[in-house]
Amino acid sequence: MNSPDNFPLITLQPVSDAGHFWVALMLEADVPLDSTMLAHVLGDDALAEALDDAVSCIAAVDPARVDPAQVGTLLPPGRLILRIPVAAAADPGQHATLATLQEAGLVLMATGFPEPGATLFPGVTSLAVTCPGRAVPAGFADWLRKLPGPHLALGPTEDLCPGFCKFHWRAEHDEAQLAAATKGDTTSRNLLLKLLILVTSDADSAEIGDLIKHDPNLAYHLLKLVNSPAFAPDSRITSFAHAIVLMGRRQLQRWVQLLLYARPPGSTVASPLLPRAALRASLMEALAKCAQLSREQQDLAFMTGMFSLLEALFGVPIAEIIAPLNLDKGVVQALTAGEGGFGEFLATVVASEGPPSPELAARLLGLGIAHEDWAVALAEAARWAVLVSREA
Repeated sequence: MNSPDNFPLITLQPVSDAGHFWVALMLEADVPLDSTMLAHVLGDDALAEALDDAVSCIAAVDPARVDPAQVGTLLPPGRLILRIPVAAAADPGQHATLATLQEAGLVLMATGFPEPGATLFPGVTSLAVTCPGRAVPAGFADWLRKLPGPHLALGPTEDLCPGFCKFHWRAEHDEAQLAAATKGDTTSRNLLLKLLILVTSDADSAEIGDLIKHDPNLAYHLLKLVNSPAFAPDSRITSFAHAIVLMGRRQLQRWVQLLLYARPPGSTVASPLLPRAALRASLMEALAKCAQLSREQQDLAFMTGMFSLLEALFGVPIAEIIAPLNLDKGVVQALTAGEGGFGEFLATVVASEGPPSPELAARLLGLGIAHEDWAVALAEAARWAVLVSREA
């Protein structure tokens, strides 16, 4: 479906809690979203599935252009959070408009730090601001204490909270921070790489099954993942041989790729890299589909996205990690030098990991992908990443 020229360029950014679990998707556009566009985007079935009882939507809007009658029923009460400019929240002339939005069950979050002496509309419950680290302005912590939250920290900041202010949620964009929070069993990951070598080299199914059996945690995670809604098997898979025969090597390869990022056994926090890698992989596959590449090329695009965070995960150069895997030349070029068709796809996906930008718009234009088609791909990728993140 080709989109009209005036369809906005959107991005969807994950928002995580202190345990790195996704609690919201932050919807941003290159123009403030109005009711019609919100209804269009949130009406996508894939996005609606991603925004279930555990994941909210935070949408940056112009409150004067939002009709509560049109958007108040798009999500259950309290699940659609409207990010409004802090100037609008402090403007008495807009308080009547904000009151109607609040009465419709919409949550109000002000973007930006209030001016000294400002009085915000009472229905504003939280702030979305770039965390200043230790260089906090006067009154910053007081505002965070005054409003119930959840407060959202925007953008990468090494020193997120100095200890006297409180952010409940954060929009995570920084690979180094995500990698630092991903602490796992290196032995298990090395075993997964060995398993991946077997799968990509078309080894015998019995040999693959024997390797899986050597690690009970790997075996448990693999069977848990293959039986999850993310892959939606037609029948329940009860053994590794069954999984290999019934689902095929293509799916097995994807499972192993995902499990590289899985949280360690017994961990009470999520793996922040896993859903990020899943989101990248799904978007890469979508771009390959838009380019009408073959099924095999789509799988390679998926693999490129999934492996693009391995350097952050292992802390060693990507070339060293993938050297034993005998990967397709196009995948290697993309991962090590950002070159080739997959390199262009990956650069586009990375450009989408933030607010809509001229770079993202230019890259999509160069690939011949309409903004509306991009929005559909984002929704489906977010749905799959949310499903995967809950199972691994």
